Amino acid sequence: MRSVLLLFLVATSLAACSTSTTGSTEGSTAPVTTTTTIPDTTTTVAPTTTSSTTTTTTTLPQGTLAEDARAVVLAGLPGTTLDPATTSFLSEGGRAMIVFSKNLASQDQTGALTSAMACAAGVDILVAVDQEPGRVERLAKIGIPSPAVDSERDVFVADTLGMGEAMLKIGINFDLAPVLDVARGSNPVLVGRNFGPDPEVVAARGVDFQLTLESLGIVTTAKHFPGHGLSTVDPHLQVTPIDAGLETLQEVDFPPFQAAIDSGIGAVMIGHPIYEALDPDNPASLSPAVLDLLRNDFGFDGVAVTDAFSMAGVREGRTLGEVTVEALIAGEDLLIVDNPPEVAEVVAFIEAAVADGTLSRDRLAEAAGRVRRLAMTAAPVQCDE
Repeated sequence: MRSVLLLFLVATSLAACSTSTTGSTEGSTAPVTTTTTIPDTTTTVAPTTTSSTTTTTTTLPQGTLAEDARAVVLAGLPGTTLDPATTSFLSEGGRAMIVFSKNLASQDQTGALTSAMACAAGVDILVAVDQEPGRVERLAKIGIPSPAVDSERDVFVADTLGMGEAMLKIGINFDLAPVLDVARGSNPVLVGRNFGPDPEVVAARGVDFQLTLESLGIVTTAKHFPGHGLSTVDPHLQVTPIDAGLETLQEVDFPPFQAAIDSGIGAVMIGHPIYEALDPDNPASLSPAVLDLLRNDFGFDGVAVTDAFSMAGVREGRTLGEVTVEALIAGEDLLIVDNPPEVAEVVAFIEAAVADGTLSRDRLAEAAGRVRRLAMTAAPVQCDE
């Protein structure tokens, strides 16, 4: 099966990706398919800021308030085994977990950990990792490397396929990659983890990665929307302004994201930089204007996920509660709460915001429903009890 799929992926050539910007895209792809195709080139027209309304036509899975408040959290955990707090989080409605290097000791241990997660949840879940082409490869620690960013296409696709197969064996079905930022100039956060300064190359290589993993049922994530290829500081460490004009964003930064969305990507991660041309007052991850751009101009109806909540680029000048509620009001669906002690706090902030009317119940239900829909269509994480 693997060799047939690999030959098909490498040999098949298609016309350029669709350039439509008005249709809705479902938030996921069917878990396993042998008809995935990889386009040779990707020529994408970036959307303007004049939008048509995107309409969600799929009924989203529903839950209680307590379940929804947990479903929208992509939660970190403290160690290499499932702790009581995380077990409760999953059993009470949590649908998404993220693992980091600290959680990984071996492939057998990781498989046991993800199985315990699935058993605790009792339903379909997402287990995420940052496994990017290039230097950010959390799973390399346990013998699962990422493809090189600059390898030949056939090698890149083969390495991506092998990586994906290994990920599924240990119960990871959600990759927070590819990086679609078009890097140019001094850009410390993107060194060694980007496909270069040409938007067409970035788009084509990103779609190769996306469709190869999605052929296995692994959800992929286009990041960091709307593109921080011009950032000169690291948003992990400080507030990151990007003063690119709208025309530059449309011509250079937007096209790889439109290519990914047109190709059916399941998730888009919104970065924390502040874009003068889009919303000079808020990080993109907290900006209603940026989320509206993603939904209505790019036609995306999948899961919008924040970058990590621990980053200074979003936390400076704001409390955890403010970041939580502002992100959901802006239109985010999944919040990366990478600091385990903050998971319960974030859940409480969400429930309180609904109770006092700051956050609408419908907005929370929509976000949680998108996360559940994505989990239901990803390759299942097995409970081996």
